[in-house]
Amino acid sequence: MTMASRLAIMGAAIALSLLSPRAGNEALAFAAARHVASVTRPVASLRFGKSVGSPTEGKLMGGAHLSEAPYLRILPSHAAGDVRWGVEPLVQAIDRAARAVRAKYPEAVASIGHLSRPGGGEIDRHRSHESGRDADIAFYVRSRQGKALIPDTLTQFRENGAAAHWKGAFFDEAKTWTFIQSLVSDPQARVTHIFIASHLRRRLLDHAAKLGVAAPVRLRAAGVMMQPHGSLPHDDHFHVRVACPHGQKVCVERPAVPKRAKSKKKLGRRRGAPVHKPIVQDIDDDAPAAALTRAQDGD
Repeated sequence: MTMASRLAIMGAAIALSLLSPRAGNEALAFAAARHVASVTRPVASLRFGKSVGSPTEGKLMGGAHLSEAPYLRILPSHAAGDVRWGVEPLVQAIDRAARAVRAKYPEAVASIGHLSRPGGGEIDRHRSHESGRDADIAFYVRSRQGKALIPDTLTQFRENGAAAHWKGAFFDEAKTWTFIQSLVSDPQARVTHIFIASHLRRRLLDHAAKLGVAAPVRLRAAGVMMQPHGSLPHDDHFHVRVACPHGQKVCVERPAVPKRAKSKKKLGRRRGAPVHKPIVQDIDDDAPAAALTRAQDGD
């Protein structure tokens, strides 16, 4: 601290102390703390983690690490390699969402898959997750009686809500909706996409409507939930992506469409098809089905 800074702080403290000795002491402590903070606090882009490039071709600098807690754990099938890093808004939003579910359902534990590597970059079996803005979240699972079940890996669900390869396990709409509602309402992170199979999207929105969730929240969730094109349907997890943190000009919001995904045909609406189709044609998400071996739960 320079002499000029010290004199300024002391002058302000003395002036306040003429009115109240306690006010003078508090002013001195507050001013000193602000001075130290201004020296040691990193700039916002580094404090939040810097997302460089796009989700499909990028890296991560100074990211935040997602820690396990009683309400949140990493899937055993995804624990290797410490792929648990992201920009702070994403990491904190996941933690807040898991806590929101736990507050409503005391037995609930969120199961998390991959985020990004410590420095971002390529990850096996993913075309995205490179710049700290993507995360895979396992669906909550319940028994027929409603008891919480804890999966060891991603669990695929059919249209009727039953698990495809786990006898007696069912898609838990209540807990999964609470998690997603928290994400889309998060005060810090701006969710841009939630990749999810169309039939599970419908189940979640129907559940929200039955609960009487406010229309703006349901519309917000409906707008970001979508089934991607050219990849797995996301019927065993959902993939959340957040926007570039504010002010990060090196962050690319939308990934470029890979050449192999481009088509000379003009995409149009089939006769009789609904006007609103939650199928994304230009988002490069997880690896295509042909390049993946789906992890399956035992019966």
